[in-house]
Amino acid sequence: IAPTLWRVEALLALLDGAAAPPVRTNPRADVARILTRLGFAGQDGVADDAAGCVASAMRSIDGPVENKAALINTWCGHMGDVSEDGDNRTSYNGGLYWGEFNIKLPRDAEALSAIAHERPGLIALPERGEDLYLSLMNTKCKRCQKPPRDPALCLACGEVCCCAGACCRRGKHGECAQHAAVCGAGVGVFLLVKSTKILLIRGKRICLYPSVYLDQHGEEDEFLKRGRPLFLNKRRYGALEDLWVNGALDYDTLALHTSRVGSDFY
Repeated sequence: IAPTLWRVEALLALLDGAAAPPVRTNPRADVARILTRLGFAGQDGVADDAAGCVASAMRSIDGPVENKAALINTWCGHMGDVSEDGDNRTSYNGGLYWGEFNIKLPRDAEALSAIAHERPGLIALPERGEDLYLSLMNTKCKRCQKPPRDPALCLACGEVCCCAGACCRRGKHGECAQHAAVCGAGVGVFLLVKSTKILLIRGKRICLYPSVYLDQHGEEDEFLKRGRPLFLNKRRYGALEDLWVNGALDYDTLALHTSRVGSDFY
């Protein structure tokens, strides 16, 4: 059940506004941490008591209806009042029915806006390409503690990775592929700092996407060969952000036509 619970925790982290989902440690610790957060605590004083948390969850599920209502209130009480309802209806004007529970949502726009969450987005980038390059030139990789030879900036969380570097490879997986698995559940959006290209990772497939830094004529300068000042193109970056937010890497025409299998190399 650990992978399923980790997805629940990733969703909760997203709703809380976190830039990246929590890091997975081991299945037992993950199960204990997530179930405890959901209100199913294990025995006091027992570290990573996954078995106790599962037993607590089973007791709550099989317990009285009023206990279930109190538990659901801890999850979504910010959305409205949760109470028992024996009609088992599915909807009503101004609220929701879920099984035997009646969830009354606020009617006014101000109260509804209070429970709204901000749209997730990519990190903010500097306006000028040389400012980005200089700010990351001496940044060390967290894994090998050395400045990467070919740095890749994760646009989801801002971490710098060694792109295709042998120093951080684990088995056949490069650091960008490893980071994408942890940070985005297999989806990664990286800015290759030296070439200014965008590296997209989706599972085993990769795609080199057009740069978001262009010169004053709207042209790319890969590896800064012409030495022209580059500026952040907000239209391109906004389109890339929409692609990531909407999970469109599986059906975007440009990404699909230029993608290939081989994410492990990176």
